[in-house]
Amino acid sequence: MKAIKYIFIIALTMVTFGASAQNKTNLHYSMAVPMGDTKDFIEKTSFRGMLLEFEKLIQPNIGVGVQLGWNTFYEAKPRATYPLDNGAITSNQYRYLNTIPIHITGKYYFAGDDATIRPFVGLGAGTNYTEQRNDNGLFSVKDNGWVMAVAPKAGALIPMSYSTSLSVSFDYNMSFKSSKVPQQSWLGINVGLSFDY
Repeated sequence: MKAIKYIFIIALTMVTFGASAQNKTNLHYSMAVPMGDTKDFIEKTSFRGMLLEFEKLIQPNIGVGVQLGWNTFYEAKPRATYPLDNGAITSNQYRYLNTIPIHITGKYYFAGDDATIRPFVGLGAGTNYTEQRNDNGLFSVKDNGWVMAVAPKAGALIPMSYSTSLSVSFDYNMSFKSSKVPQQSWLGINVGLSFDY
């Protein structure tokens, strides 16, 4: 219940921030390529994800914002003997990883509004809600919790009209290990639209 409460509070803050101060709303479809410890747990690329960002340009080339995302990973492992806390089990194994990044973002745009392509670099920092689960037959092992996270990013806006741009970006998401959740990292590949107001 705590997680739902925090997500609701942050989502409400995002809507308020967006209504009162936004210059851009960025909406992306997000793919995720697991790396590091995440790849050790699930090797398959995730094609289920999204990013929503409200951004305000505080200078013509500098934007700050709030971003909410979601990525889910899944992999089915073949029948084998897998270790448990107090022994082992022989079964098929199903692995799940859900992450909800909630970050404050900053971006620097290398070109102005009138450019054909507006490349940018940026950084997101905040928290990720992470739930990692192993299902082995009737046994399920789950770790979940909030962890600190960072996500450097690079991308470009390609204007399509006066107020709409195609947005393509890459970000390296890394959450830090906690007592409840292992460290996670993945490369995000994001394609979407950016709307100016």
